[in-house]
Amino acid sequence: MLLIDKYAYNNKLRDYNPQAKFFLACVGLLVFRIIDNEFLYILNIVFMTGVTVLVAKIPFKKYLDMFKIPFVFLIMSLVTILISINNTDYIYSIHIFGLDLGFTYESLLKCKTLFLAVFSSLSSIYFLMLTTPMIQIIKGLKKIKVPGLIIELMILIYRSIFIFLDEMHNMDLAQRMKFGYENKRNSINSVSLLIGNLFRKILEKNRDMNIALECKLYDGEFKVGD
Repeated sequence: MLLIDKYAYNNKLRDYNPQAKFFLACVGLLVFRIIDNEFLYILNIVFMTGVTVLVAKIPFKKYLDMFKIPFVFLIMSLVTILISINNTDYIYSIHIFGLDLGFTYESLLKCKTLFLAVFSSLSSIYFLMLTTPMIQIIKGLKKIKVPGLIIELMILIYRSIFIFLDEMHNMDLAQRMKFGYENKRNSINSVSLLIGNLFRKILEKNRDMNIALECKLYDGEFKVGD
């Protein structure tokens, strides 16, 4: 089970009205983004983090760890926005290879606003994901008449993630038991084998899943109950 799923099924807000949680997440994710106000972003971050950690009882350290990967990509994006070439109103700049690289007051403001907007959106998404099991989210989407194709794609992608992680874990464990990462040469060979076999296994699992769905007379709609 994924860590996010573990918390979704074992938090203090698990049995709370999923429509209310979905509405709160949508407000933080869409409404505040449309208004585009830094104060509202900060308010949403504090509120979502407080509810997720203090009310739902999600461990704060684990909660922060979930931001690491998104923040890596966010920082990479912010750097490209922050640094400009051969501008005239730099706050700070350096001269490299005949080019002036630096940042301006305007670029700093843009980066700050973007950082708060992304942080606010992630806080809303994690609030929903960590407090609401996927089955409840799907039911909520059906009640608000979200197109069946979108729901179908969500379920298939969700299932595929589990298949991918399970197969990767099993292959990695088998390679470690055979000392596949004992030295640099073995590590490179093991990683290449893992990638190739993982791709093949995923295709096989996907084929098996399609056969299973056809045997169950799948008609394009997943039955998740009322």
